Amino acid sequence: MTDSPDLPIGQLAALTGETVKAIRYWTDLGLLTSERRPSGYRSYPEEAAGQVRFLRSAQAAGFSLDEIRRILTVRQDGQKPCAHVKADLVSHLSSVRTQIAQLQALEAQLQAKVVWAEDHPDPDCDSAGCVYLEVTPQARLSP
Repeated sequence: MTDSPDLPIGQLAALTGETVKAIRYWTDLGLLTSERRPSGYRSYPEEAAGQVRFLRSAQAAGFSLDEIRRILTVRQDGQKPCAHVKADLVSHLSSVRTQIAQLQALEAQLQAKVVWAEDHPDPDCDSAGCVYLEVTPQARLSP
């Protein structure tokens, strides 16, 4: 480590496993704070490593950068963001469950199309595209 408690961007990237580009992006968005050294290079406080890990953890939980910014703003105002985060987690969980249900329905449709395609390797294909992609290919019969 340097004589200063601050970290250059490259060292912060190495410490957190993030890219310099990601750290620079988050800094430009105001999600991380840095200072400029006399050399012009960015310098980050030691607690920036924890902030970077928080950013990735929040993103992994499905939080957008705007949602993360809101959490950080509440924290910077000296308040605990936990109530807001809990509400967002509930909302994200509901959204994920909806997406899972939609994906399961799509999976069933695709499986039915694959089965029909396997059962009909040489169908009459006089549709605009391909009979395998018609809404109800099972209604068609191949000779």
